[in-house]
Amino acid sequence: MKKYILVLIITLAEFYSLSAQTVIGKIVDENQTGLAGIELKLYINPNTYITTTTTDGSFTFQNVTEVKDEQLPTGYIISNNFPNPFNPITRIGITLPDRSNIKIEVFNLLGQNVKDMIEQYFDAGTNFFNIELNGLPNGIYITRITIDNKYIVVKKMMLVYGSQHLITGGNIPNVRVSKSNNNYNTYLEANLDSLIASSSIIGKKTFKNLPSLTGDTLDLGNLTIERYCIGTLTVTYAGKTYNTVQIGSQCWLKENLDVGTMIMMTYDQDQTNNDTTEKFCYDNEPNNCATYGGIYQWNEAMQYSTTPGTQGICPSGWHIPTFSEFQTLATTVNYDQNVLKSVGQGNGTNTSGFSALFAGYFHKYGPFTNLGTDAMFWSSTEYDSGSANHMWVSYYEDIGISILPYTKNEGFCVRCIKD
Repeated sequence: MKKYILVLIITLAEFYSLSAQTVIGKIVDENQTGLAGIELKLYINPNTYITTTTTDGSFTFQNVTEVKDEQLPTGYIISNNFPNPFNPITRIGITLPDRSNIKIEVFNLLGQNVKDMIEQYFDAGTNFFNIELNGLPNGIYITRITIDNKYIVVKKMMLVYGSQHLITGGNIPNVRVSKSNNNYNTYLEANLDSLIASSSIIGKKTFKNLPSLTGDTLDLGNLTIERYCIGTLTVTYAGKTYNTVQIGSQCWLKENLDVGTMIMMTYDQDQTNNDTTEKFCYDNEPNNCATYGGIYQWNEAMQYSTTPGTQGICPSGWHIPTFSEFQTLATTVNYDQNVLKSVGQGNGTNTSGFSALFAGYFHKYGPFTNLGTDAMFWSSTEYDSGSANHMWVSYYEDIGISILPYTKNEGFCVRCIKD
């Protein structure tokens, strides 16, 4: 009777899929709001993986930790097993530049662990280890070899009873079983060294002490980047509490200033230089000041100083931003006004946390106007004796972020920046 040995060929994709690994998660702020457009670098020694968060702050690193033979650094060699097909013992050679910890795992094509994990330290040079699968059915098996939790190499091998035996001899290491896996789950562990999140807006944040990657997918959950200014979560001023937000190198109040005594705005009405800070509220409605902040003429906002960077009506330790500070803010967000605008304000994404609202403004010789379409913020930098620079963002996006002069007797909002 003739005996036939059926050799089954599988593709690389089929057996590499057993070890493809994914790391997922989400970058959020202290309010658990997802942060979009954050560049992420995941370090798993010796490799670096790069991705960017999506619109809701989610991220995915795919195919991490896997190392194919030809990608191994100089000095590392993992041989194919011999013989192959084998019956029932086969041998793999491993060449190392330094003493290393080696872990060997064997899986069937269903991804089930079929042999106790072998773990041993091997000295530099060429070493050999044997794998015996006596009692298991004929078929393809996958061997996963992990070197110092840095490199992972996958080999396929074929058990066929009646095929070639391994001819033993020579100095064969006495590999030992140090850990078992009797529940037939796949086992893989890789150490995540760090995850670095960065952008021009948030700066740089490093996450360490991350969990180990075990199995096919690791979900890091929500990783929080505090957007408030370090050491200054809030500022309480004139009976009202303001939040802070760090944008690049600058620390801003997150809300428009609402300080002073409301006066009724009538035709040709001015705020005056007296002992009382005065404000207008849109449509002479106090609730609009509570929502959008007060509206101030430039001289009142500056408390009748003309010095750029003066405190004006801002809290102690804060000041009205200069023209150049508005330029820095615009550059940090790449002049994308949507990044500054609150969600719901036009196409605002508020990825900066600046939270601009379309508070409108008033004309010296006309009514309040443009609530819901424009946001105007005074700078502390004069353009000339009758006008000063301001920052303007709008529902009409073609204007971008504009920083330009306007007459001082118009009424705009004030957003303070930390000294």
